[in-house]
Amino acid sequence: MAKVIDLISLTVLIFFLTFLWSAYLFHGYIGALIFSSAMTLIFVITVRYVKAKLSKPYSYDRLALEFSLRGNEYVISLFKKILKGCEGGSNYIVMKNAVLISAFKFSNLTLADMPPIINLTKQNFKKTAYVITRGIERKAYSVLRLENVSVVIVKTKTVFRFLKKHGELPSLAPVKEKISLGGVFEAIFNRANFRSYAFSGTVLTLVSFLTPMRIYYMVFGSILILLALLTLTPLGKGSIFSKKVESELENEIDDAQISIDEL
Repeated sequence: MAKVIDLISLTVLIFFLTFLWSAYLFHGYIGALIFSSAMTLIFVITVRYVKAKLSKPYSYDRLALEFSLRGNEYVISLFKKILKGCEGGSNYIVMKNAVLISAFKFSNLTLADMPPIINLTKQNFKKTAYVITRGIERKAYSVLRLENVSVVIVKTKTVFRFLKKHGELPSLAPVKEKISLGGVFEAIFNRANFRSYAFSGTVLTLVSFLTPMRIYYMVFGSILILLALLTLTPLGKGSIFSKKVESELENEIDDAQISIDEL
């Protein structure tokens, strides 16, 4: 309780401190209120993020990677150590009102993954299945309405907390990722960042017409829009100047024709 009070007190002090100086810099209370609120929110999010990082032996993604590599029998074996006396098979446990099924893999569940889950649930005379997986595609839910089976996704975060609470969290070495200049450029110019850059840049550019700090918003908005455009180039492995599969296939046909002519 004391830690919560300390965090609230620190948050209030950060808000008043930033509001005091921003009111002086912005020469107005509305801009100062928005700025101080944003800075306080960033502070709270940062504190929670750092606290979560320090309290975990490794990330949720590291556990998900281990589950994908070791298989569903390994996942269920961890739960069997906790839920002693429960019946089940290699990849599932029969509980009182539901079936706990491990269907973990490197990707989300698709429509093709649903029949085994539905059949396993019905065979054990249950209507609810708790499925341990990374996620599930939207289309996969459509077949559940026909079979009158309810599937509840159990995410890696929930599994992590449950195993840690009961002392069965695997001792895993974190995957060390080396930071390289190429990796930084790849992360910045990744094609997946296009929407974020474009949206943020457009908003900042439009806001420049509504605020006295016009140059500031125009500069940063233009930088974000430029980054959005660069993600569509070969830097971001985009599609504007990149080779099409048709051209590659045509080259293969030409090379094969040349080889035949030479013979």
